[in-house]
Amino acid sequence: MKPTKKRGRAFLDLTPLDLAGDEPREHPLFLRRFDAPALRHEWEQAGLFDGLAARGYREVELRTEYSGGEHRLQALAKAEPEVLIDVRLAEESRLTQTLVPRPHNLDVLSVLAVHWLEMQDPRVDFTSDRPQLPGQRHPGLRLTRPLIVRIHAWAVAWGKDAVLNVPEYFHNAVFYSAAYQFVSPARQGRFLALRRDLASLSVAAASQAIDQGQVVEEPEGRRLRWESGEMIAPLTEPVRDYLESREWKGAAAAACEAARFRLR
Repeated sequence: MKPTKKRGRAFLDLTPLDLAGDEPREHPLFLRRFDAPALRHEWEQAGLFDGLAARGYREVELRTEYSGGEHRLQALAKAEPEVLIDVRLAEESRLTQTLVPRPHNLDVLSVLAVHWLEMQDPRVDFTSDRPQLPGQRHPGLRLTRPLIVRIHAWAVAWGKDAVLNVPEYFHNAVFYSAAYQFVSPARQGRFLALRRDLASLSVAAASQAIDQGQVVEEPEGRRLRWESGEMIAPLTEPVRDYLESREWKGAAAAACEAARFRLR
């Protein structure tokens, strides 16, 4: 996943300045709640330290920083120069007035946004079974699920409407699609059309083909460029109702049916 960008956003933002005046330049607690011992306890409970130890990383340091409304957390192993886990999170609010179709009784969303998530295992090589995916420098740690589950648990405990992320590549969107959907039904439909038309390829091969410009859109034959967008995992009934509404599902189905893709 990558930092949220202004281009292609489905929502209008309410910034911290809109909500509560000037933000502090530094914040001693991760996500304003966890000091160092509490954060390590959260990771222990999530099984992340055990997972890293099983991969040979037994002495792991957690580092946090705060900047521009973002809380960053990095996991580093002793004698390993590269960061193993890098995640940037923010508590944000979104105005829903730009959504089409417009949700009923849902004007502002409170979300826990994942601006960036990278997991890598520098001691492991790429293989035919684990090929290099676009954007990867090393194979992943295969620990994304326990971290995402913990992030979702925080969001639920703090009364958030949804968890939000922005998939940088096609494979990211596929991996997250079990719990997340694109906020925009048009983007969701095009994503489903891509999965349908590239179903003969593995996820890795499809993502590489898109990234390398080998996929075109019919009937014009234009090269497809991956356009990211905000995906959300709903946590409250109003958000679930929006994504389950006849209007949203109809718009997604229409966008899927209208899109056709093929390899060059």
